[in-house]
Amino acid sequence: MEIQMRVLDRRELPGFRSYLLPAAAAALQREDSSLLALGAVSGRYALGAIAARLTENGEAVLTDLFVDEAARRQGVGSRLLEELFQRLRERDVDVVNADYALKAGEVAAMDALLMKAGAPPPQFRALSFRADSRDYHDHHLLGVCLTPQYRTPEGVVPFFQLSREALAELEGAEDIPYVLSWSLLKDRAVPDLSVAMVREGRVSSYLLAEESTDGGFVLLSAVRREGSKGSDFMKLMRELGNRCWYWKGGDFPFYFSAANEHTAQLGLALMGDKCEVYEEHICIFFLDDED
Repeated sequence: MEIQMRVLDRRELPGFRSYLLPAAAAALQREDSSLLALGAVSGRYALGAIAARLTENGEAVLTDLFVDEAARRQGVGSRLLEELFQRLRERDVDVVNADYALKAGEVAAMDALLMKAGAPPPQFRALSFRADSRDYHDHHLLGVCLTPQYRTPEGVVPFFQLSREALAELEGAEDIPYVLSWSLLKDRAVPDLSVAMVREGRVSSYLLAEESTDGGFVLLSAVRREGSKGSDFMKLMRELGNRCWYWKGGDFPFYFSAANEHTAQLGLALMGDKCEVYEEHICIFFLDDED
């Protein structure tokens, strides 16, 4: 099979949208120069796509890599990675970060693909879970947020309504891990779907979320700071669930990660045995100067 590569832009987007996360598609639509996206084609048929976001410190974050099921195991993924890496070198990028959550067989295939391209062995980062809201309408804690009767609790605010002062305080907060910070994730998080608990004018806890490729939503970050009450997390989860429900116009899949065993146990206790389990892996590697 002859494979050709295309640099994607807003004109090419309709043919490759199904292979990209909504955040990447939106970046192409607004012609965001920090996103580099490539598509693979054979003749008239799209085979898959890859995308990376260039950061302010000169690195790249691999955000998207998807190959059409009919074209897998034919070298398409390797070609996409090779082409992306070459174009990143041309932009003087030498560090690539990859963070992905897949089912057991799929995550192993992604690990092998990255290592074939020269990356070190990816590391396990967390367990991830997939839940479907249709299974939770009768849930004693979450069911209320999937109804028109739900009301936003006092103090819960979507990110687009936060004051400049509150956002500025988050940007420089030393008590928030960088991997969970608004600074790192604000280009991916949807402000309408990201919610905070504000106490005494300060964000005491928050959830950041984005859309997923299958029409659902991904919890990117969950942060609880000093001054947050034990019930705040549940209030934020209900608010996020309600916003996702209205955004989607009905039921939706929902993904979240657990960085440690304690968090995994809490998630499973809340969601029950209806979750599908995924593994999240992370890989940081350097590009050499050779093709």
